[in-house]
Amino acid sequence: MSKYPEGLLNWSGDKAGGVKKLFYKGSGRPSGDVITTGLLTRLQAWSRDIASGKDGTPKAIFLIGGPGNGKTEAVEFTIRELDVAMHLNGVLLEELAARFSGQAGGHPGRLVRSVQTQFPPQSEITAISIVQDGSEANRGDPATPAEHLCNDIRSLLGQGEGHLYVACVNRGVLDDALILATERDEPEVGELVKKVVQSVSLGSRGIACWPLEGYSRFAVWPMDVESLVEEANGQAANSAARQILGVATNAGDWPEFGECTAGEYCPFCTNRKLLASEPHRSSFIRILRWFELSSEKRWNFRDLFSLTAYLLAGTTESDSKGVYQPCEWAKAQLQPRESNTTKREIKRARGLFKLVSAQYQHALFGAWPVERAAGLRSDIKELKLDEQPALAGLQQFLSFDKRKEGTSTLRTQLAGMRVYLDPAVANPAMEVAVSSNTTIKFEDLDRRFSLSIKEGRTFLQKYQSLSALEIDLLKSLEEADAMLSDEAIRRSKPAIAERVQAFIRLVACRIARRSVGVRSGITKDSDVLVDFDQVLNGDSSALQEARQQVENLLNKERQFQVSLNTTFGEPLPPPERRVMLTTDIQKVRQMPFQQDDSKPRLPVRFLSVGSGTSAQPVALTYELFKATKSLRKGMIPASLPRSVVALIDTTRAKLAGTVVRDEDTLEGSEIQLGMRDDVIVRNFGTFIVRRGNGQ
Repeated sequence: MSKYPEGLLNWSGDKAGGVKKLFYKGSGRPSGDVITTGLLTRLQAWSRDIASGKDGTPKAIFLIGGPGNGKTEAVEFTIRELDVAMHLNGVLLEELAARFSGQAGGHPGRLVRSVQTQFPPQSEITAISIVQDGSEANRGDPATPAEHLCNDIRSLLGQGEGHLYVACVNRGVLDDALILATERDEPEVGELVKKVVQSVSLGSRGIACWPLEGYSRFAVWPMDVESLVEEANGQAANSAARQILGVATNAGDWPEFGECTAGEYCPFCTNRKLLASEPHRSSFIRILRWFELSSEKRWNFRDLFSLTAYLLAGTTESDSKGVYQPCEWAKAQLQPRESNTTKREIKRARGLFKLVSAQYQHALFGAWPVERAAGLRSDIKELKLDEQPALAGLQQFLSFDKRKEGTSTLRTQLAGMRVYLDPAVANPAMEVAVSSNTTIKFEDLDRRFSLSIKEGRTFLQKYQSLSALEIDLLKSLEEADAMLSDEAIRRSKPAIAERVQAFIRLVACRIARRSVGVRSGITKDSDVLVDFDQVLNGDSSALQEARQQVENLLNKERQFQVSLNTTFGEPLPPPERRVMLTTDIQKVRQMPFQQDDSKPRLPVRFLSVGSGTSAQPVALTYELFKATKSLRKGMIPASLPRSVVALIDTTRAKLAGTVVRDEDTLEGSEIQLGMRDDVIVRNFGTFIVRRGNGQ
């Protein structure tokens, strides 16, 4: 019997496979093998340096991040690597495993320390302490996690070089520890915690994490900054997402395509077949990366495993009547149990919609025009087509069938995918590959499907860019499309027939757009995302264009203007009551691209606004970068998104605060009082009133 797709259901974050417990084989790591990441490679090298006694190697490690980022896996991996590097033959591993599991006697507590293990002399290590979850305190202990962390740091600052310390900490505990250290007036502890917080924050001046800047005995790594789906510089084999997909789509664990109970109409086996091959796998991973860039959120391990289970096995909520088996569920949609022929055909048509929506190209977005369900029902009843299988099946699908994701976090991620990346609403002028040597534009699909569903379907089918499920569903919609073109039906209710026909053609076009778009990695704004990714990788030409547009937004007619009688957040007073300061243009410059091995790559680039002491950093976020591209295409500044307007206003206000206090910048500036013709001019350190007649 095949292991998958049923076995993938346990990969979801709400199942046992989604939560890792230290040294417990039945939890976490649903793929079976350790997923290699840049951090694990770093920890492996660190373990070898510790074993050899290399000078300057950090002795205290802080792994920063929230749930699902792989902190527990990293700790277990590190202990195994230390055991191997020191040639301890499993002694350290067995001791710590016994202590964490409680076999050594009693509850393990928050901090677990090695006692029995004897370390090799060259390592100069006497003990190892592990904090597997820094957000928890000991049972019955009134001390908060922040208090424990401050106590640990105080102890580490006073200890010698022979003690190793590895802790997993989330950002909330770090912030609480910084506040606590300040309240306790512990400057040494407070300065170290402050440096840790700064090193894992998104600042314009990158602070070295490994080792921590100013503290060579300490090292920090922000696990929620490093991407698990990025495949840059040809390092595709090292992507965590690619490794996960490799395990999940292994042909040996699945039935042969077309041989499961649903045959070639099984969406899960179809998904496996596509995601196991190129270019579909790379295109899928690229889309996951585009989501990170556009949403400024990271995929963590828990969500990647949940997404894999969702796409390749569905969810147990898909079938509430009994034990859920993905392929059996697919078969049931194709062969509904119904004695009435008409009702059976309607249920099968509805089942086709459910199966197509389970294909990964559509499940990634899952946005269907459900708001049209009630209107569609009324319209097809008016046309006396409420027993037409495709129309009735579509109406029921929109009314009743909502796919449910396995975890709430995955639900949030997929909602973001719909907003930022849905190919169904991509620019019609964007090009998309329908075969290895043929490229079309989305508008070509739009035009053909606007003429008829058959026109669009036959065009795509010759390129073999549709699945058997999609072809069957489109053929079913073709029949409805042809009926709605029949003069006998259109004669009595022409407007309604036109509305229903336009709607089903829209649905068919949406299916086609998503299918070909996702297969080739083309989504909404993917052209902008390609350029933004190049900027993050250090491309100066793309950054230069964005720099110029930001400069134009901050300045007006090559001059910088600021209100002197308002504070940040206040609206401008009426023109007759404004006091406006006008100075020379405030230049926007590129900040140096800093990337080294001491810290993960930042997800944003920074620009410098102003000069000298008045210079202010501004983050070139994706929203701001996208706005600069839109401005170059003719968009007016008044149409900018709220987030971009807020960022520009904040930058202008911060810059104004330093400009009005900078003597050099104020030289030659002008102050306009209301609507008067007189202007106050700053020259040679004094203010002069220049009359409207030029005197």
